[in-house]
Amino acid sequence: MIAVSGLKTKLLLLLVPILVCGCGTSTSYRPADQKTIRDFTGGSGYRKTVGVMALLNTTRFTSDQVALPFMTVFLSSMESTASGALLDVPGKAGAPPFLWNPPRLANGDLDVFTLSGLVRAEGMNAVVSPLLLDIRVRKRDTGFWIFKDVAYSLQIQTAAAIYDGITGARLALGILTDEVDIDEYEAGLIREGQELQVPDLVEVAEEMGEALGERMGDAISDSSWRASVHSIEDGACIIQVGAEAGIQAGDRFTVLDGSRVLTGLDGQRYIVPGAKIGDISIGRVGPRQAAGVTETGAVPPVGSILVPGQ
Repeated sequence: MIAVSGLKTKLLLLLVPILVCGCGTSTSYRPADQKTIRDFTGGSGYRKTVGVMALLNTTRFTSDQVALPFMTVFLSSMESTASGALLDVPGKAGAPPFLWNPPRLANGDLDVFTLSGLVRAEGMNAVVSPLLLDIRVRKRDTGFWIFKDVAYSLQIQTAAAIYDGITGARLALGILTDEVDIDEYEAGLIREGQELQVPDLVEVAEEMGEALGERMGDAISDSSWRASVHSIEDGACIIQVGAEAGIQAGDRFTVLDGSRVLTGLDGQRYIVPGAKIGDISIGRVGPRQAAGVTETGAVPPVGSILVPGQ
């Protein structure tokens, strides 16, 4: 049976509620015209694009024995749960290089601030990081008195996390641990560094992939659709989403300030959505890009956050 384990210190990233729901004083104390991201709940009609990074395998089992079945079921489960979402995976035509080689901090952790910038530039709404954390031999005493014996098992730990493409905040994290029985001879070989074929381990990896994929898919479904101003061309705001996401000419978006950065745990940085600074209306639409003109306010700076108008 799959059991949820305690969080590993290396995987802990600050999830500040302010990043997800907006920043500033509470609504009752804000001036009436100072709308923030908490005042907007639309966007369910737009299709989300989610990047999936290559599996990070930190175990001694470096072949495809465990990694391939885990990822196959993980992707299938996530896609079926996050109905309608478009998944960009390594190896797919046009998939960006950072899905293979994401930016990292000096301590090896993901640099979620830089990563989220790359995600936004590709028009993605979020990015998922699957991990094969550990496969190790466990020894335990069984029985009692003259019936005492020793049993061996192979423990596997997997994880997955999803990060918001606008703020960099972690939207969900799952860590699962399970184990299968092995004999003493197999335990000795694995401890010596050999990778044995363990069919039961493959079955467990598939079960974990299904559970984690479902959890990530739920997080995708529950997340809000947002975009950002990628560039300014001849006074028009260019966004990296278009008809494939359901954008149409005449669609309106509220523009929020995206200039504030919050520094959290271990030097991780996050974008804090600010107050409303204007509105734009979409005029030109391509498959994966659209251009909008300012309706209210000044031309917004690059990096400004867009939420569907209400």
